[in-house]
Amino acid sequence: GEVGAALTRHQDVSKVSFTGSVPTGKRIMSACSDSLKKVTLELGGKSPLIIFEDVNMRNAVSTAMLANFFSQGAVCSNGTRVFVHRSIAEEFTAQLVERTKKLIVGNPMNDDTKVGATICRMQYDKILAYLDVARAEGAEVLCGGGAVTPEDPELAGGLYSRPHNTGRLH
Repeated sequence: GEVGAALTRHQDVSKVSFTGSVPTGKRIMSACSDSLKKVTLELGGKSPLIIFEDVNMRNAVSTAMLANFFSQGAVCSNGTRVFVHRSIAEEFTAQLVERTKKLIVGNPMNDDTKVGATICRMQYDKILAYLDVARAEGAEVLCGGGAVTPEDPELAGGLYSRPHNTGRLH
């Protein structure tokens, strides 16, 4: 856009950091190359989390929760896939599901809230559609999923989804 173009060309801007799509990241990188500006790009992706059998289970589950639910998942390094060694998969899954069910959805200004609203309708619809795709591809919804309305009436217009876990054994 116009603002981004001005920033990448301005002589007083020495570094540009961007989080977003690959096509936009390419345009930014190209624009910054003219003046050799430093660039940091976070362009999405599918960051796997790999859990080995010698893990501290509590820490592994905590890490998976952080990787998947921090910032409602709106971070490009989100752990979109969790690979768990077969020998510990059942225990890991049970603990993950138990803790996911306890996540409180609501106003992020409240200390006990762990999951807030999704920022825009397009992303919200995409989250719900991915859940449908997972089911269609054979994943089992282990807990949660779908839209939820928090108890606080002031949040009634927000885009909230119930934290969920899906599973598929390979």
